[in-house]
Amino acid sequence: MKKLFFALLIATFAVMLCSVALAEGELPTEPFTWQYIATIAGATAATLLIVQLLKLPLDRIWKIPTRIWVYIIALALMLAAAGFTTGLDIQTGMLTMVNAVIVALAAMGAYEMTFAKAGK
Repeated sequence: MKKLFFALLIATFAVMLCSVALAEGELPTEPFTWQYIATIAGATAATLLIVQLLKLPLDRIWKIPTRIWVYIIALALMLAAAGFTTGLDIQTGMLTMVNAVIVALAAMGAYEMTFAKAGK
């Protein structure tokens, strides 16, 4: 039952993303732009990509848990994207810190649903 609910949730989310993209009129042609990374979906995809490319045992080197590293990467990406798109100030920075939590959790969840299951 959980799998069915999750599949329906993912399908609903995909339909929402497609409808928003079609409502804007133009589909993106570049894989990553600063405007795309400034969104939750773009930052999640970029964070997951960077974490998978690194694959370093960072938690063993500096004794910082992996979840913290994922948050740091998400925060850095989103701060850079905000700086390049809308400009960075105190309010944007604080809001980006909150949004980075959502991005980190989404990236870790995507990893658990895809890569961790493939390893088992």
